[in-house]
Amino acid sequence: MTASNVIAQAFAYGSLLLLTRWLSPASFGTVSVGAALVYLGVLLVDRGTWGSIVVQHNLSRAGLVRAFQRCLLVAIVLAVIMAASANAVVDKFASNGDAKAVAVLALCLPLHAIAVVPTALLQKSMRFRPLGALTLGANALSAVVAVGMALGGFGVWALVARQLVLFGMLAVLASVLCLPALRAQCSGHDPVHDEEPAEVGSRWFFLYSLAYVLNSNIPYFVVGRSGDAALVGLYSVACTIALAPSTQIAGQVGKVLFAATASQPDTCRERTEQSVQLMSIVMLPLLPIGVLTAPTILPAAFGAEWKPMVSAFQILLVVGVCQAVVDCIVEPITGTGHISLRAKAMVAQCLTTVLALGILVPLAGIRGAAAAQLLAFVPIAAVLTVAGTHRAGTTPRALWGRLRPVAAGLSLQLIVTFSVLIVLIACGAGNSVSACVAAAVGYLACVPVLLPTLLRMRS
Repeated sequence: MTASNVIAQAFAYGSLLLLTRWLSPASFGTVSVGAALVYLGVLLVDRGTWGSIVVQHNLSRAGLVRAFQRCLLVAIVLAVIMAASANAVVDKFASNGDAKAVAVLALCLPLHAIAVVPTALLQKSMRFRPLGALTLGANALSAVVAVGMALGGFGVWALVARQLVLFGMLAVLASVLCLPALRAQCSGHDPVHDEEPAEVGSRWFFLYSLAYVLNSNIPYFVVGRSGDAALVGLYSVACTIALAPSTQIAGQVGKVLFAATASQPDTCRERTEQSVQLMSIVMLPLLPIGVLTAPTILPAAFGAEWKPMVSAFQILLVVGVCQAVVDCIVEPITGTGHISLRAKAMVAQCLTTVLALGILVPLAGIRGAAAAQLLAFVPIAAVLTVAGTHRAGTTPRALWGRLRPVAAGLSLQLIVTFSVLIVLIACGAGNSVSACVAAAVGYLACVPVLLPTLLRMRS
């Protein structure tokens, strides 16, 4: 990730921390359900256009214009439908929520449609600095607006404004910054074989996007159906934080890997091995720390009313960290044309998640929802790791050779962590203090093992 991406995430998560102190879980639940509808609409607007533009070798301006017009038309129609159905949605999936807030969120769809083609052009041209700049600008302004409105007592509308400003800024900045990429990718005259971007590989990209969005957002509707807007809010914040290693960190890295291997397929093996090793070194040691310190840090940071989300967060953090590592395998092979494998795997994971949610949410609430996502993730991650490794041109043995130092460091960390934890509790220290100290000591113990490998990678 570039520095701009890091700063952008600091704005996003820093503002989230402040907003949870001032707004109720019900406000977050209302906007989470509305945002889930937006992202379901986003995939219908996109329909594989973004991925197809990135992997297609020959682009024409006429084809890009048609793709833009189609995206915008679909977005307007879906926005009208979403606004009209807001009352029914809130009544069924976010009781005690604000239907007007959900209706206004529908405006995000046309704004997204404007940004689809420009963003894809920027990524295809590997212009990651402009991409980072627009991400930073959008996140910074949306965070400032949301915090200001929350301080002004606007309640749920602070979260609505956050989404609208974010989508709006992405649309404006992407449209401006993509102009050099547009000139570079398209000649002055359209090629003879004028093929619309969305027609190349779009079915598999669309199927993957559909399954991914459903898998990510169906839990909100299932939780909302069994509870209310406040319960959805608790679960949505837990998901936002716990899955950040995958959605934010690996997501940014994945964009680079996808575009790089799409333009240079012969680098797939080396990029896969290096990215898996680096992501494992950075992410896996943070997992014990997050699980142990969550019962202390989350209520202290967000407030006592957010304490019920702790157990769900701990389970989801396992998914977020492990998914970040798996993404470093599947993103490069997606760039080399193996989107069908990823799409099929995501469909299987989505179906498994739905089945598990139906069983576990009535039994254990949001903790059951988190467990359902973990149970659905594990077998699919195993399949993607094995199949993706071969498609990347490497082998499990070669990958294990890269990960052996990580396994040694993580094993040492776990041994030291739980040894210190047991000793501190036996000496009468409080559970919170014991967990935090043990997590810190365990992490420090693994650093000398992992640091030499990290330094060799940089050299």
